[in-house]
Amino acid sequence: MNAAVTRDDLLSQLTEGIRRLTTSEAWLAWMRIQSRFYRYSFGNTLLIAWQRPDASLVAGYRRWLELGRQVRQGETGIRILAPCRYRTARDGDNDNDGSLVDTVRSFRVAVVFALEQTDGEPLPELPIARVLGDDPARCFDTLCDQARELGYQVALDSFDSPSKCGETNFATRTVTIRHDLSPAHRVKTMFHELAHIALEHGGCAFGARSVAELEAESVAWICCDAVGIVSDGYSFAYVASWAGGGDAAIAGIRDSAQRIQRVSKRLIEQLADGESGAPQDAARATG
Repeated sequence: MNAAVTRDDLLSQLTEGIRRLTTSEAWLAWMRIQSRFYRYSFGNTLLIAWQRPDASLVAGYRRWLELGRQVRQGETGIRILAPCRYRTARDGDNDNDGSLVDTVRSFRVAVVFALEQTDGEPLPELPIARVLGDDPARCFDTLCDQARELGYQVALDSFDSPSKCGETNFATRTVTIRHDLSPAHRVKTMFHELAHIALEHGGCAFGARSVAELEAESVAWICCDAVGIVSDGYSFAYVASWAGGGDAAIAGIRDSAQRIQRVSKRLIEQLADGESGAPQDAARATG
């Protein structure tokens, strides 16, 4: 990486890339589907995680029907708390001005179902191209050594989800990388998982997962740039999809900038200290 390029510059490039992506037709189509799903409170995300930890998206029975999917017979619903809202006059307003406001007076038990409990039409996904290319500097081996020094074993395996590339199990201290990734994508995924470890994301609450993914993938993008791997298309889409959109993703990066910079700097320096190094003139992988 050019020494004149600061990590502030790279964060600016990352946010600009997300800004461009999230004005595209593909992103807007994907976000229209996402907008059909309810936004859940922190308490409800904990209830969902406790009852159905593998849930990716949840919605009510009728909502799934509107999306062309049917809840399978015999599935047990996920119980959450739904607010009971009432229209009342705004405090201090003149009774004759007609100004009303929504007021939550109580909560009721509502039932939702996870995507994994339904069958039917596939939901549109944001197209994310895989990172292609080689690992000529053998960065992956050095990153695996770093993981082992931190007390984590690294394994290559498969995942049920075609979009899942890696996973860190903090309980068993194991990092699992998808076995059929390109060499360049393995490096990117290892950067991502090492960022999770360095940022101590293992203890984050269910509701904070989007922040954890935003931080880890931002670190991975900066580190990939340093070693000459182009992951723009993948990382921009990944960060934006987890953060909830262009402006939300950009705000999240701004809020997490110091943590992202600190960990990316450490990983790049550790990689440079290893035998593989992070060559200044590394050929960029094509994606």
